[in-house]
Amino acid sequence: NPHACDLSVLMMVASMMAVLALSAAGLSPPRLPARTSRSERRSALRRLRGGATADPIDEKLYSRQLYVMGRAAQLSLGSASVLLLGLTGLGAEVSKNLALAGVAQLDVHDAEEASLADLSSSWLLKPEDVGTARHAQAVDRLAPLNEHVRVRALGGDGRPLAEGDGQAACRLAGADGGEWWEREGAIDGYTVVVACDMPHAPLARLSAAARASGAKLVACWSAGLAGGVFVDCGEAFVVSDPTGEPPRQALLEHVSCGEEGVATTVQEQPHGLQDGDVVRFEGVRGMEALCAEGRTFAVRATGRHTLSLGETRGCGEFVGGGRLVQVKQPVSLDFKPFEAASEEVGQLLHEVGGRRASRSLTLHAAFAGLHALPAGCPPGSDQRGA
Repeated sequence: NPHACDLSVLMMVASMMAVLALSAAGLSPPRLPARTSRSERRSALRRLRGGATADPIDEKLYSRQLYVMGRAAQLSLGSASVLLLGLTGLGAEVSKNLALAGVAQLDVHDAEEASLADLSSSWLLKPEDVGTARHAQAVDRLAPLNEHVRVRALGGDGRPLAEGDGQAACRLAGADGGEWWEREGAIDGYTVVVACDMPHAPLARLSAAARASGAKLVACWSAGLAGGVFVDCGEAFVVSDPTGEPPRQALLEHVSCGEEGVATTVQEQPHGLQDGDVVRFEGVRGMEALCAEGRTFAVRATGRHTLSLGETRGCGEFVGGGRLVQVKQPVSLDFKPFEAASEEVGQLLHEVGGRRASRSLTLHAAFAGLHALPAGCPPGSDQRGA
């Protein structure tokens, strides 16, 4: 659902939502450019010399991300292909964070002419870029951030720009009255599409196109001191770890054997689990069957230190020792397309900065009204002739 929040956290939230969607998504092979980078050539040499992996992680470069997200998530990022539409100040920041995160390929597109006002918010632009397409110099300024990421700027026809095509990109964009990404198959192969500061009307069309292509969609806006984020990962999107927290563990004081067995943890370690959580057992003396490989129990919390396990007969008698370990269960989530989510606003992100839900709903309505204005018509102008 669209979320309203303060601009102080907008860029971080937008970038991280894109990264999280990439990390959890089913990935398709990115489209490769004709030229190979130095890192690709080094990887090829390692394969020829019998190297252990064809796609190694630069552990020195990504050390902090590996610590926070783990190796599997970083490998997913390193296989992801991203399309970013809109290089406003917000889009420039998101593109930078995606490049630093280490996606395999980052394609950017924004054929709007850069203005003097853009210089106040976009680090990608310089005074000499005014009058050219915003994406004209994007490759030269994004690619040096991470040699492992392939960066391309796409023209108004959706094809990669040749060097020096910035002015032509402005002329081509929208020449046929529509957007190139609306063509059938135009965004096939992308893992995630990120739209920055895109008005609601074209965003609804982009949401439909992304769903048809199987890509995840992250959209974000900023206006003054407020902003919004929308995420659509499609239907039946499986999240392998809903909380991101380490699995809970606790030492055991006793486990009863019966039709409704009860596990009791030591007083110093409340289990911290809820009804429906799944656990496994390790090292319980006298109840080796309880610890059999692959055996788990869906628990019911009956107290801070007690859990109802269900059937435990035949598992033996508790002698001592052991612990229980939470087994994280995947969760399937159904997202709504942008148009439906805009009309049926659910729970909004209202905890940021201690703000109330009513304020978030007001911001959501304000953005909807702002994006309903005709293009180029500032708020407060006379629209009676429109």
